[in-house]
Amino acid sequence: MLPGDARSLALVGSRGCSSYGRKMTERLASGLARAGYTVISGLARGIDGAAHRGALQAGGRTIGVLAGGLSKIYPPEHTDLAQEVAGAGALATESAMRMEPMAGMFPARNRIISGLAKGVVVVEAAARSGALITASHAAEQGRPVFAARS
Repeated sequence: MLPGDARSLALVGSRGCSSYGRKMTERLASGLARAGYTVISGLARGIDGAAHRGALQAGGRTIGVLAGGLSKIYPPEHTDLAQEVAGAGALATESAMRMEPMAGMFPARNRIISGLAKGVVVVEAAARSGALITASHAAEQGRPVFAARS
């Protein structure tokens, strides 16, 4: 993390988000990036990808936190997005370079997302979801949790 990342928010939510949720997330991330915030998310399909794209479209800094190693981008269709994120910010993981992401690694990734961010914004999350795990970690860490209005 760089000194400029002191102003950072995580945007997290459903992989199977609505088009409204995707557009709202892109606009929110873009606005945060223009205001000087670093946008942090998990590089997953849906809300995470929209958060990174919105920050990138605004020329902002974004950090993608991976469950697997840096050479095992997941989902594979986000390989180009991961390269853009790395160029405009950073990719972070606690996994070895070639480690494939496994189901149990995603909750650990969510803990890292909330730990890096000063707060967490949840968009379109199901009752049992990684986004709410991230929100729970944030609350335990004393960070504010926000819900985007749908």
